[in-house]
Amino acid sequence: LFIAVCAAFTQATPVALIVVLLFAGGFFRSLQFTSINALAYADVESQRVSRATSLTSVMQQLSVSTGVAVGAMTVELALHLRGSATIEAADFPPAFLTVAFISLLSVVFFARLPHDAGAEMSARHPAPAEPPDRRAA
Repeated sequence: LFIAVCAAFTQATPVALIVVLLFAGGFFRSLQFTSINALAYADVESQRVSRATSLTSVMQQLSVSTGVAVGAMTVELALHLRGSATIEAADFPPAFLTVAFISLLSVVFFARLPHDAGAEMSARHPAPAEPPDRRAA
């Protein structure tokens, strides 16, 4: 959502509002990266953490690079569809919305995780299973 909101910025948008939204978006993006990293290492055996760190770092950089490339291609497409050789501010909102939509697709994958995914990383133990109700039998 914080990526998509950038599509609504205009020259009339107060600078203070832009700064607050970018700050909040950066905070939640950092929180997301931290959370994903915790989940990425949750089931990794201690002797394989080094390899997992390398793979996770490469995948994060690849996803950021892909987002930049998709955004740039979308700006170029908007420029082409407008039939102009000069980039204007109006060429950027479709790029922000496209990248935001692709980011939103990750919800599908995160929603499929079990509700206690990564619980062992928090040093909390899952609640014991309740005994079956004997009256139901």
